[in-house]
Amino acid sequence: MSQRAEVAIVGAGPVGLVLANLLGVHGVRTIVLERNTGTVDEPRAIAIDAESLRTVQALGLYEQVAAECMLGFDAEYVDASGARLFQVALRETPYGHAQQNAFDQPVLERQLLDGLARFPHVTVRFRNTLEGFTQEADGVRLAARGVDGEPRTLRADFLVGCDGGRSTVRAALGIAMRGATAPQRWLVIDTLDPHLADTLPCRFFCDPARPGMTLRKLHGKRRWEWMLLPGETDAQLLDDATIRDLLARWTRPEQVRIERKCVYTFHSIVADRYRAGRALLAGDAAHMMPPFAGQGMNGGVRDAANLAWKLWAVLRGHATAELLDTYQLERREHVIAATRLANQLGAVIQPTAWWMALLRDAFFTAVNATSWGREWFESWLGASLRVPRLHAGVFVPHGGREGAPAPLAGQMLVQPRVLGGDGREVPLDELLGPGFAVLGYGDDPRALDADTRAYWTGLGARLVRVVPAGTAAALATDEAVTEAVDVTGALGTFVGDHPARLLAIRPDRFCAAQFTREDAPGALAAFRALLRPAT
Repeated sequence: MSQRAEVAIVGAGPVGLVLANLLGVHGVRTIVLERNTGTVDEPRAIAIDAESLRTVQALGLYEQVAAECMLGFDAEYVDASGARLFQVALRETPYGHAQQNAFDQPVLERQLLDGLARFPHVTVRFRNTLEGFTQEADGVRLAARGVDGEPRTLRADFLVGCDGGRSTVRAALGIAMRGATAPQRWLVIDTLDPHLADTLPCRFFCDPARPGMTLRKLHGKRRWEWMLLPGETDAQLLDDATIRDLLARWTRPEQVRIERKCVYTFHSIVADRYRAGRALLAGDAAHMMPPFAGQGMNGGVRDAANLAWKLWAVLRGHATAELLDTYQLERREHVIAATRLANQLGAVIQPTAWWMALLRDAFFTAVNATSWGREWFESWLGASLRVPRLHAGVFVPHGGREGAPAPLAGQMLVQPRVLGGDGREVPLDELLGPGFAVLGYGDDPRALDADTRAYWTGLGARLVRVVPAGTAAALATDEAVTEAVDVTGALGTFVGDHPARLLAIRPDRFCAAQFTREDAPGALAAFRALLRPAT
């Protein structure tokens, strides 16, 4: 049996399912191959961040997913005595969602899988194992074995390996992973605990006697993690008696139901390449990092958001295949930075030598002693968690004229609530839609020259005009543009007093260009050159 798709995805974990949903939204014929019998039954990843929820919002699945998340919390880091070293507020961000949110992976995967039922052009095949593939001039030929044991052939224009840390796709491409494996091993336990249902939301135990952490989820569920000490074996920590002893300090072990227990080794590794011809890697197939910054799965969702629109652009003839090289350019350095942050936070949590713990505690005592110290540390940590600016990739660094700065190009657009013409306050992305958009703050995208407008609307871009609060003019009602009021002032703060008040927004919400009406043709020419480079 032979099948045909534009994109074949190997792996139906969170990253593969998000990518499939994004491609579904863009109308791309997609098939997902998964060797397992269904989505996972075990909770693995537990934190979904603001960017990932924004991507879920673009999928049209936000209400369902958010209903099953603990939205926003503070992460508290305490020493051996229980005294607070520092606290990180993971609640509000400029992007419309809390910085971190707790979720249950089996629930999320089912929601993402159910979301694919909306798209007749997306197919998921469980119990289908990839056995090999061959790249050809115009596509990829995949050999798979189906649920009935029969061999199957699949042809696709592009292949994306979302098949985890032991990626079959990566191995077949001969792409190496670079980095290190942490010497520490951690016991990971997921529990159902009615006693702690509404307390202890997120705490890291920076205790040299036994570093650990806990995070509350909804419905009485909770994650616990404890580091194995030198000389301890996996079997010792997985023993029910040991687990009861670890839990007894915090809860009533007799009423705790253990849903999952395992021992993990954390890796800090990244693939040398994210692309080889028509095959690409995403998620754990491309990178793995320790969990201390809550960025593992979220890095994979960012991969999917970055890659989906680029695949669509290439498949629909808006760009050449060289555009796919910018996927690694835009994502790999951010992954390395997120891994560095995770390791830095791990270095705070994991010391087991008392002298190292005392030095750490003394450092935070000094930091907390002055308002300047606290502000410095919070600023450093906040900068580490914020969405990074792209330093290279698919954006125009000038406003259409060489030397005219475009400071917002390469930045992620904020997402405040705005007042629409129907009188409802809605998140900005609801007006932008899931694809490209041209956003004018005060300025009117309808006033762009005809060729510029024709190009952006040819990409399916929505034209959106947001006016400052208190603007006397009535909102437009024609179909050419959507208008709204910046009721919070956040979008005005983002744009600032720069004269270029028109923004081209990519589907992943990064600003592709910033320009005035006069500079629009030049900015467009520069952007088109990025999509269709000279050969």
